[in-house]
Amino acid sequence: MNKMNRKTLVLLAAAGILAAVLTPILAPAQDKAQPAAPEKTQIGRGPLADLGLTADQVKALEAFRRSRAEERRTFRENMAKLGDEMRQLRQDPQTNQGKIDALIDKRAGLMAQHEKDAFRAGAERNKIFTPEQLEKLKALRTRWAGRGAAGRLGMGWGRGGRSFGPRAGFRSMARWRALRRRTFLDRWLW
Repeated sequence: MNKMNRKTLVLLAAAGILAAVLTPILAPAQDKAQPAAPEKTQIGRGPLADLGLTADQVKALEAFRRSRAEERRTFRENMAKLGDEMRQLRQDPQTNQGKIDALIDKRAGLMAQHEKDAFRAGAERNKIFTPEQLEKLKALRTRWAGRGAAGRLGMGWGRGGRSFGPRAGFRSMARWRALRRRTFLDRWLW
């Protein structure tokens, strides 16, 4: 090993030790220097942030969402209880058909009431917004229409480099046709 390689090796080792020692010392200093980010509610993010909601509207929407979340939770719990009862009745060979019919009717009544509550809640929610905000919201909904949950989240077929869905480009499909006959490692080396 010549003299130049030894010096390089010693310098690299010293730099590594210095970095290992200084990193834990400097990391807390950087954490303290960062100002606290203002806390944003769920409404403050996403598409509703562009509506220009007032503080009272944000509070009303948060309260509305909390109440609706509680209603949905109780609905799910009730449906789960009915589902458990239905499973138990199915397993019992001596089950009375009247009990099963009563459970089915009770379940249908719960679902109908839940749907009615959803429509009423939509009307209550619309009372929170101004007419201009409702127009903006309507425009957002038409833009979202037909895209499904994946479109609202910014995902979808054909986005990204290796997707071969409906919106995939000709280049990616041609490349796939060219690569499908190669071995696994050859594909990545191409």
